[in-house]
Amino acid sequence: MEGTSTAADLALRALQPGGICAPVGYYLPPGTKVPLMHMYANDATLKIGIPHVRPVLPDLLDFVARTGFAAEEVTTLLADWEDAPEAYRAHITKLVLHRAPLGA
Repeated sequence: MEGTSTAADLALRALQPGGICAPVGYYLPPGTKVPLMHMYANDATLKIGIPHVRPVLPDLLDFVARTGFAAEEVTTLLADWEDAPEAYRAHITKLVLHRAPLGA
């Protein structure tokens, strides 16, 4: 998996045969090269799309509970749901929106 959306060429070349590169975004610099021959020869997959995190949430929550991982240290801005339009305009690195549970 590639987590920066800026080093697709390097990430694809670093895959093991049959590997999958799934960038977390689609904002690549102009002129980004995709090493198609290398991908073909190594049966590599480049997956671009919205991530579906639900299947890994139980493992992630278990990790946070076991390790005491301080998620707030990687959060640039924590905003209320109602303030989402303004928060998105801030163009920060990691935005976390929160709201009361639905139906509460």
